[in-house]
Amino acid sequence: MNVFVLHFFKEKSRAFDYERILSFFDDVQEAQLGEVSESSSEVRMEYRHPILKTKADFVISRKSTVTDIYKLDPQFLDVNFRLEMPLMTPFYGAKKVFNIVERLCKEFNFAIYHDMFEDVLPFKMEVVEKVFDIVRKAYKEKYGYQLKDYHTFNDQKLNDCLKYVDEQYDLHRYYKELDIYVPNYFVVLDEDQKVHFSIEWRENTVTLFPPHIDYVYLRIGFDQKIIPFHELMAKIDKMTTGVPGFLQNTKVIEPKHLKKVMKIIKKTKFTPVNGTLVHIELEHVIDI
Repeated sequence: MNVFVLHFFKEKSRAFDYERILSFFDDVQEAQLGEVSESSSEVRMEYRHPILKTKADFVISRKSTVTDIYKLDPQFLDVNFRLEMPLMTPFYGAKKVFNIVERLCKEFNFAIYHDMFEDVLPFKMEVVEKVFDIVRKAYKEKYGYQLKDYHTFNDQKLNDCLKYVDEQYDLHRYYKELDIYVPNYFVVLDEDQKVHFSIEWRENTVTLFPPHIDYVYLRIGFDQKIIPFHELMAKIDKMTTGVPGFLQNTKVIEPKHLKKVMKIIKKTKFTPVNGTLVHIELEHVIDI
């Protein structure tokens, strides 16, 4: 199964306030109640992050779905409530979902169980993250042939890139009055199936350079050329500055140097980018 499932338990009781659960998810901005019919055997609270495209369902069912429940400590009772999240979720997005799980456990005195656990456990973030990582790596190793639409990227770098995407709107607001462009990522795949993060940049525009980009698609007039980012920064790094309080390797051109930067770019012969670069969606990039 390509879904990570985490079950909720309570000690010596199956009772919890259903209305409070619904109210809890009312306060989760990215969550909404799924469609429920009178004959439905379950209720789904659907978490859908509008920017990261992270998906997860919190499901209340009429019957237990725990395998071999009789082997578990009888002091803990299944409350027929579980988390379901795709295994291909990058860690950055998964951590946001696990933060919700942690809040649920604290507010409703829930314990948790996964098939890899020996028994029901109190919530511990490091344990949940470790098991999530083990399960998804095992799935990829066994069923990698089913993941042809997914492409792997360094885990720490992807974490930084997703943080940028997640906080891009705040950066945009911060730099709006300074008239500094905060670009979207443009993710591409080369002929060796390697993932590259890039941005588009228009001539004479003061821009911000996000972390871990490999290419800049520079548009001058009606022409566009692809510039290797490391070569670009070798020429203009002294005319950029870091973004205060944000990720390392996030740079901004200093407005007073823009004209000089453009002159340097126009007279520099950058290494041609040979081969085909194909655009892919960010949600198809994974960190395993």
